[in-house]
Amino acid sequence: MLAFIGYLTADAAVRVLPARLADRLAVVLARLMFALRPPARRALEANLARLLPSVSVAERRRTARAAFEQFACSLTDFLRLGRLDSSALERAIEVRGAEHLERARASGRGVIVLSAHAGNWEWGAAWLAARGARLHVVARPHPNRWVEGLFARRRQARGVALLPGRPLWPGAACALKRREWVALMGDRRGARGSVCGWAAALSRRTGAVVLPAVMLRLSRGRYAACFEPPLSADACAAGGYRAALRPHFERHPAQWFAFEPLPDGLS
Repeated sequence: MLAFIGYLTADAAVRVLPARLADRLAVVLARLMFALRPPARRALEANLARLLPSVSVAERRRTARAAFEQFACSLTDFLRLGRLDSSALERAIEVRGAEHLERARASGRGVIVLSAHAGNWEWGAAWLAARGARLHVVARPHPNRWVEGLFARRRQARGVALLPGRPLWPGAACALKRREWVALMGDRRGARGSVCGWAAALSRRTGAVVLPAVMLRLSRGRYAACFEPPLSADACAAGGYRAALRPHFERHPAQWFAFEPLPDGLS
């Protein structure tokens, strides 16, 4: 219940406060949380050590603190998303690798968008849906059912559907065979192992294209939708996802929100 009240309070603050002040408040709270040394901080610093092995401990710590701040600002942007119309959302997005997006769209097949917990994935989903993609997202339910309901309503309002039920395979396969899109995160481990392995198997079964993509934050309310060349199922299984997205994390490590232990790095 406290988590739900916290989200409602944050939503009200974003609604009534000037954007600069709301973001400043979010950064202050993020710094306070970082100073409390939560498990998420320890996991992030360990993941950054694998991503950036040549960087000093002090620099990784500064990067981790910046990631907490970036995450807080991305959350405030997500809360603002409900008050943006489609034209304003389109103007806020810079597209990088548009030819890869169009190649996937022109394939005439379903598309598996393999993204990561970086920048603002909720903006990415909303933007794709606004561009006409019939998009289903795979998302771990929030532990608090009221918070989960809040997120579900925000996604539905933007035309983004949550892939229902467990196991996820039947719903994902049916959507892809209808030439729709399924978005999931490759930088976590699923219940049965690598998410990338699951995506590769799904691609083999349905003929879907695997499209690596990430939405990176440029400034308040400004993002870059970054697309890499589509992957075959075999290329995805062989580590093509890591090769495609790792450079983005190396260039923008403070936007990779790797708040969980990842013993295999980018799964």
